[in-house]
Amino acid sequence: MPKAIVVGSGAGGSIVAMELAEAGWDVVLFEKGPNYYSNLAGRGPFTTVFSNDELKRHRYFEQPDPIAFPRTFRQKASQNAAATYVGSVNDLSNQVGGTFPHSDCKFTRMWDIDFKGLSLLGPVPGADMADWPFEYSDIAPYYDELQTLLGVQGDLGSIPALVQKHQPQQTPFPMPPGAQQRSSMLLAAGAKRLGLHPFYFPMAINSVEYNGSPACNNCGFCSGYGCPISAKPTTLIPLRRALHTGRLDLRPLTQVLQVKFTGRRATGVSYLNPQGQSGTENADVIVLACSAILTPHLALLSGLPDPYGRIGTRIMFQNFYDGFAIFLDQRVHAYKGRAITQCMFDFNDPDFPGARAFARLNGLPYIRAGLCELGGSQFPIEEANFYQQILGFLPGVQFFGRPFKQLMRASLLRDRLAGVDCFATDMPYLTNNVTLDPTVKDINGQPAPRITYNIGKFEQVAEDFFVPLLAAMCGASGAQLFAAVPTRLVTSLSGPPVPSGYHTMGGMQMGTDPKTSVVDANGRMHFMDNVYVADSSVFVTSGGSNPTQTIMAVALRIARGLTGRRKP
Repeated sequence: MPKAIVVGSGAGGSIVAMELAEAGWDVVLFEKGPNYYSNLAGRGPFTTVFSNDELKRHRYFEQPDPIAFPRTFRQKASQNAAATYVGSVNDLSNQVGGTFPHSDCKFTRMWDIDFKGLSLLGPVPGADMADWPFEYSDIAPYYDELQTLLGVQGDLGSIPALVQKHQPQQTPFPMPPGAQQRSSMLLAAGAKRLGLHPFYFPMAINSVEYNGSPACNNCGFCSGYGCPISAKPTTLIPLRRALHTGRLDLRPLTQVLQVKFTGRRATGVSYLNPQGQSGTENADVIVLACSAILTPHLALLSGLPDPYGRIGTRIMFQNFYDGFAIFLDQRVHAYKGRAITQCMFDFNDPDFPGARAFARLNGLPYIRAGLCELGGSQFPIEEANFYQQILGFLPGVQFFGRPFKQLMRASLLRDRLAGVDCFATDMPYLTNNVTLDPTVKDINGQPAPRITYNIGKFEQVAEDFFVPLLAAMCGASGAQLFAAVPTRLVTSLSGPPVPSGYHTMGGMQMGTDPKTSVVDANGRMHFMDNVYVADSSVFVTSGGSNPTQTIMAVALRIARGLTGRRKP
């Protein structure tokens, strides 16, 4: 049987490893990060060292250390080196299973207009718009299959007609919605008062026992944390299935340095093992699934053929907006529960009332934002840091001793705040890209990935229209203080604003034309015979929803093409 190397064990890599191993392939899976699971190949709940510890987030327990593995960021290619930020730039978790087990595991689909935006909505000035090489109907069966594989909670009957129109779904969710978060329900009530349509958030977190793992106990530490009781095993499920075949060789703490190739054919990869020793591994097929930043970075480091200069281009981050509803008269406990249990897709509609007219006034054919997560807050250390670092400059305000303790007990920015995240559509621009930094290197002497990113007119006009609506929705929830702001860039403590949100897409665009894309409809690089890509870097458009289910669905489609098990 063939042998494959898969680089990256996250949402895309775990699915590819499962499909290939179960089809009889030998698979070597390289993962740059550690394995925090002691019984990954066993049975029952996944035993882990995860805990509800805020300090771990500040000690790079899940993310790579930016001193060892820095990234650089600039908003424009014309910026000089002195204006370039060096550090953490949208770093995803480096560990077995990837980022998904450390998220709040929202599992939503892209819409039909996301796959055929150019055909259905038309071109956007300045953007490198293109259609995907397949449609929603082609990917929908994989969406359905993944819901059963991972276990997803939700309520098909609660999904609004608008959403069903653009992402039709007949297969019911395998689990009912769990207990609802109070802050989510307050914001959902505000949305309904404005004629909007919130519904139960589909998420890959157990509301009942499923796949041998227990139901969620609603501890609240979902977004950014692994689950101590294994109630959201997500990518660990396909990894376990692959390991149970006996044909998966999982190698954590192993960094792939280059893809080795001759002409159009890759022969294998070079790597550093956990002891820092170099080695090579040969295979018949190479699958890159490192993320939208690291996959093009590895392709560039390897010098893979790119005659039209498309590798690394069209990076998309989603154009985030945040809404804030502060309830002075009550505590809303937004830090408890499964990190947001209600969502709303109304702003994802290009025909949202007034949106097209506003767009045309500003020289655009349409605008749209995206899915809104209703609820959520922050934890005590984050709240304390905000008070001291952001408000500490105010004259006469003491951020220590009794006044500080009283402020923390009142907890305006944690226990009285209900937040809204809006994942707005980010257009693909050729000026937004990943390249090799000419001066900054990682601990192994390799050039760091350099991210160049800025929003365009589409994102700015959409912000101007939708951010006030987001604020109005927060106000309608009954909050005494409310506001909304764009948060696409966040100010770092040591430099300029850097991209936020962790929803990274593009860089290895999928398409039919080798002149305008990097991989074909099967995920194979146009100018390589046996190198495939199966992660968010192949995304043609960003869409206005959480990307993980689409990453996994596209990866499953690509893997089924490799094994010959894809249905026509």
